[in-house]
Amino acid sequence: MTTTFNIESVNPVYGQNYKKGYIGFTYNNKNIISQGIAYFTRWSKISDINATHALVVIGENECIEAHAITGVRRANLEQYFQDKHCQIFFRKPNNLTDFIADRIVQTLIPEIGKQYDFNLITSQALSGTFLGRFFDTYLKGQLEDTLAKILNEHDKWICSELAAYALDEQVEYRDKGILTRPNATISPQELFEDTTIFDDWKQEIIAQ
Repeated sequence: MTTTFNIESVNPVYGQNYKKGYIGFTYNNKNIISQGIAYFTRWSKISDINATHALVVIGENECIEAHAITGVRRANLEQYFQDKHCQIFFRKPNNLTDFIADRIVQTLIPEIGKQYDFNLITSQALSGTFLGRFFDTYLKGQLEDTLAKILNEHDKWICSELAAYALDEQVEYRDKGILTRPNATISPQELFEDTTIFDDWKQEIIAQ
């Protein structure tokens, strides 16, 4: 069951409703890939907000993200702000400081230029099918972990794995909340819904 909340849409203002170290989550209601990810990760959905892509804010108009075409890259946030079909929601890690934010960014810098992990995204899709859910129940929740171990390429990334890794490398968030799970098994929706790593999302702002 999902929970419905009234969300206020506002213009994104750096330093006010997002800043370095925040994790951004997007959903594009006209993008078939975004819609597909929403379908396969619907089991993790608690709120009525879809989160199908994750990125890490590194500046006022800049993020680091794992993109299917270009791999891990620096990218402008304007592409999301200006797309009328795209919803972006920023989440602030608990007790985030400028020092922690700098460390999050520095964790990701060496990953820029690495390829997208298509095998891993296939693993998450398979885990999200009805058949995958059935076998996961039979295997007591081990199907996704097993598929990730088999299919994950350790020098490649998907978006939520990269964002989870950036947080999990910080002592303040390591192995807390959803990060107790392997980074490779964490979907954008699961990371978005976490109530341990992030400040209460109901107090945060959605930008559109």
